[in-house]
Amino acid sequence: MTPPRRMWWLCCLLLWTACAGPEVRAPRSYSQATMDSATAGCLRNPACASQVGQDAILPWLSRAAARAAEAAAVMRLWEAAEVARVEGVLVECAKRANLEVNDRMLGPGQRTTRAICEEKVVDANGRTVKRGVLLGNAKHAAALECVQQELGETDAGRFSLEPRYILDAKTGRTRWLDPEEVARWLAAGQFFLLTGTIAPDVVLHALGNPLQAQRVYDFKFPCPVTNPPRWDTYPEGHPFAKKEQGEVYSLLLGKDTSPRLVSPNLGVK
Repeated sequence: MTPPRRMWWLCCLLLWTACAGPEVRAPRSYSQATMDSATAGCLRNPACASQVGQDAILPWLSRAAARAAEAAAVMRLWEAAEVARVEGVLVECAKRANLEVNDRMLGPGQRTTRAICEEKVVDANGRTVKRGVLLGNAKHAAALECVQQELGETDAGRFSLEPRYILDAKTGRTRWLDPEEVARWLAAGQFFLLTGTIAPDVVLHALGNPLQAQRVYDFKFPCPVTNPPRWDTYPEGHPFAKKEQGEVYSLLLGKDTSPRLVSPNLGVK
């Protein structure tokens, strides 16, 4: 009998005797002690199978431990210190976006005033809007780009920018929409398919799982900046008419996500 086959039979014998109960358990031998030590080593160090090759004792334990470690990583949520660090990044990005866009669109060192915010201008689509709207859109884009730069390398897969969710009418459950699918709808002009969806600016979630949200944030750039930030209210005709954004975020993603506002002057609120 070749050594690998002999080891396989020995493993089977040990497992059978372990399940049989104390009355029939075989005396502890040196070979069994060696087996237990190797098994314990694999459990402590999932890389053992690759270290000792294909003939490692009980290599399946190594693979199981590795899979368990991967599953634990996927399920791991953000710790309090990590959330605090991210919130610091969000506030810094809001301040940076506010200053950079003001400099670019209003002139170096310029700040928003009520007159500037109320001024009517024509946007890229030919629509007449208030200048405050253009400034707010540009600052949102700049802030999100900043967050991607600051968190992308260290926390990839654990946060999403403007993820799109919808409450499934059939199941009553929240569904995450694939960004590529959303992009196709927009490219095709099928905006009606986004009716009833939400898209928070920043969502912290379990690794690779936007549906397991832990914290939700929206950037707000009041114009002028001295105005307090506030949640927008959904208009008449909308599925969530008369409800505030924060309320709807909690409804779809859970109250524990504690939706917060992020602004240049007041930080996270």
